[in-house]
Amino acid sequence: MGLRSVMGLRSVMGLRNIIVALGLAAAWPANASDLLVTQYKNDPSGAPYAVALEKGFFKKHGVDITGIISGAGGGSSVRAAMASDLGFGVVTAAPVIAAADQGQDIKIIGMTSRSLADLVVVVMPNSPLKTAADIKGKKFGISNPKSLGEMMGVLVMEKAGLKQGDVQMVALGSLGGALTALEKGVIDVTAMPVILFRTRGGESKYRVLVGPKELPLIPSQLGMATGKAIKEHPEKLRAIQAARRDGTKFIYEHTDEAIKILSKTYEPMPAKDVALMVKEIADAKFWTEGRIEMPLLENTVRAMKGVGLLQKDVDLAKMVDSSLLPADLQK
Repeated sequence: MGLRSVMGLRSVMGLRNIIVALGLAAAWPANASDLLVTQYKNDPSGAPYAVALEKGFFKKHGVDITGIISGAGGGSSVRAAMASDLGFGVVTAAPVIAAADQGQDIKIIGMTSRSLADLVVVVMPNSPLKTAADIKGKKFGISNPKSLGEMMGVLVMEKAGLKQGDVQMVALGSLGGALTALEKGVIDVTAMPVILFRTRGGESKYRVLVGPKELPLIPSQLGMATGKAIKEHPEKLRAIQAARRDGTKFIYEHTDEAIKILSKTYEPMPAKDVALMVKEIADAKFWTEGRIEMPLLENTVRAMKGVGLLQKDVDLAKMVDSSLLPADLQK
């Protein structure tokens, strides 16, 4: 992620505005930057950033973001964010918590989404399973042990009143492997990203067993920053958070216009499917303006313990820094 161009001061009127602009320029490095967002075009968690970039919200808040780079996910995205010019990234929650627990100097500075509504739990159309409780005694396909898919399976079981051992988790090496196994009847149920669900045939190929509104409340992704970034350019991080908040509000308040923007982001998914996805997960209140909800992080920790990613409770309070959010979201 190289530095691409020099950030110019926005035109201002009056001495007061000039002073403010100069103060912002001194507060962080004057170069433009790329933003790392995990699975950017393969997951709707990053949609508010796409809208913020298109609508000029980053520039509105005084930060020059030239583009968005898609992170691979997991620990690799955490490491990439730590090594980036910004020292910031949008990543899945579990690897951030695990890295912080291992002593890495990183903080959770905001939430981008508050549920797993970017996923769906599916069965084949002729499956006898009708509710989540029906998966008792069945085979749940996951890509790998300790993956987000397994974490979600643990929480779906918990919500349905089931316990570990009631469902057999079958690791198939990849999401594609899990879907093939489902189609061949090797497993009974699996989870998949909603974007893949739409591009792979949607309701014409699979039946949704657990939809967006019913999925567990844990953050699909969140914003993390290094201690160095928080110390050296906090105002830049605040600007990114504020711009993302504007992007989120725009999706909820101007959904049809946001869909036009996001139809380009999620190509080659047909525009009609993008519209359906955005409206469905917006209705599930998937995106959040940024407030850090501790109960959701506690749910994440419980799921991590359930799949063996953590062996003990962690001190979440030490992993969180809400001071970079807009003032009304810090409580």
